[in-house]
Amino acid sequence: MYVTTFYSFKGGVGRTMALVNVAVELAQRGRRVLAVDFDLEAPGLGTFKVFRSRKKRSGIVDFVTEYLEGGRAPAVEDFVHESKGVGGNGGCLWVMPSGEQHGRYATSFREIDWLDLYERRDGYLLFEDLKAQWEQVVKPDYVLIDSRTGHTDTGGICTRQLPDAVAILFFPNDQNLRGLTTIVHDIRAEAGNARRKEIELHFVMSNVPDLDDEDRVLERKIDAFRKDLAFRGEPLVLHRYDSLSLLNQVIFATDRPRSRLAREYHQLVHEIVRRNLADRDGALDYVRRASRRWRGRDADYESPVKVKATLDEIESMHSGDGEVLFVLGEFLDDDHQTSRAASLLDRAVEAGYREPGALLKRARMRADGDDPEGARKDALEVLQFENLSPPLVRDAVLLAGVDQAADIAESKAVASLRTEDLVWLFTELVASSEEFEVALSILDSARLQTDSLTLEGALDALHATRAGLEMQLGRFREAVELLRGKGREFSDMGAESAFNYGMATWGATGEVISEPFTRIVEVEQEKPKRDAGPYHLQCMAVACWAAGDLPKAVDFAQRTRQAVRGHHGSLLSCWRYRRVPIAEFLADLDEIEALISGDGSRRPRFISEGTAPDSSR
Repeated sequence: MYVTTFYSFKGGVGRTMALVNVAVELAQRGRRVLAVDFDLEAPGLGTFKVFRSRKKRSGIVDFVTEYLEGGRAPAVEDFVHESKGVGGNGGCLWVMPSGEQHGRYATSFREIDWLDLYERRDGYLLFEDLKAQWEQVVKPDYVLIDSRTGHTDTGGICTRQLPDAVAILFFPNDQNLRGLTTIVHDIRAEAGNARRKEIELHFVMSNVPDLDDEDRVLERKIDAFRKDLAFRGEPLVLHRYDSLSLLNQVIFATDRPRSRLAREYHQLVHEIVRRNLADRDGALDYVRRASRRWRGRDADYESPVKVKATLDEIESMHSGDGEVLFVLGEFLDDDHQTSRAASLLDRAVEAGYREPGALLKRARMRADGDDPEGARKDALEVLQFENLSPPLVRDAVLLAGVDQAADIAESKAVASLRTEDLVWLFTELVASSEEFEVALSILDSARLQTDSLTLEGALDALHATRAGLEMQLGRFREAVELLRGKGREFSDMGAESAFNYGMATWGATGEVISEPFTRIVEVEQEKPKRDAGPYHLQCMAVACWAAGDLPKAVDFAQRTRQAVRGHHGSLLSCWRYRRVPIAEFLADLDEIEALISGDGSRRPRFISEGTAPDSSR
């Protein structure tokens, strides 16, 4: 149960209207809400239709009066009622009014001596008992209290004893600032009293006119409030809403959900929820903010000790919530607490949070922890989801492993990808893994028959990529047949397909034919490739040699050597049709330059290290 008081030093700022909209939105979001009208002199909740009861209902004044008369706290069931038809997803709205509005209400209210109640009649314990009864009987997730304005006898009950948080609504003028300074100081002082009660404060600037602040009047007022009330950041804002609909007390959360004022009330709901760690949304928000702070992306700082204590509290509160356990596990994994993170991920999945992201995260951790079988099972389960992002599918495929090629190709995740995403997935698998059979299985799936592709440029790119893969496997004839399938002419081929066709023919027959390489040179002359990388330049050196243009071949070889400078890791080499370390790439370039210089014994490594001239297998 999380208690939030709505307080304003002066009236006219829409405090009750804000509470009503927050209460209704929380109920719509599946929360159990109790709204309490503690504005005893000028009660307002009952003026809203959604808060009314068909029967006369007793409330706060009657509750206190019965206690004073009988000496025992009465049962709260007689003073609360449920508002029918409000809420969604299991949410509901309960109301505890100020009191039964009869002729004696004002007299009953005036007869309560609040000072005597607290000093001689155990008033403090009475309201602690009331809180306990709220929790036992109504079982609310949120209690929202509408408090009186100004300095009152009941003010301390609403702003210090009962609440976990106080939403302070104010119009930004000197009168409000002067009055709020004492109130805010007293609320903060609770943290230093015997109870050590830290009360969250939400500063809400309300009834603000939507006008240009050319002279920085509003800006200076906000600075004054921020300084004197000692808060950081910007206050929440509820703008003035000029409409006669306010006379009908419209609830914007339901009646005008797309209005700016409804969005501003929504932001207030968000701020209240995010401070409530018992609310799963608040817990999730805290962990994600803590993660951003850990990475230096959030200026709001908390000490590591406090963060750890709060995370432990969240884990205890939400021990059966899979999503909360999952985000806790992610945070701890980022903080290199691998063992505990793995335990939390296991608990998250066991609690029913079998979402693709959670399963994939656990699969990665299992793979790193020498549990390949567990990683494979999780990855295959991920692939049973539809409409996943292509990068997520790729990662799951790589973790599932080559032995699952057929299952991967037929999985829901792969089947639901768009054609262009399947092409991307295929090329990614070829580039990032040695598990070529998986890529071929995906390529051969029903939705990726190469003669069914209609995307502009995709067919040629796919032919070229698959041909390169076939040559990595030494299957030169298959590559030739693929690239010349259905009588394709060289003029129909893109540069990459033409090059791969020439290289595949060389591997299959042991002979170099000039036509495909001439096609590549023509394409390069028509549309020179800007910012070409080492692989493209290397291919052009071979193509120019095969087409008989030796000066250009020498030039491209030199440009290749220059382009390699500054590169680290590995590069794709057309001499081997695989990625190789820089040193091997340069060794391949040496052999290409020897070939250009007239050494006819030189042949590409993918041929000489296979079973050429007919290496099909």
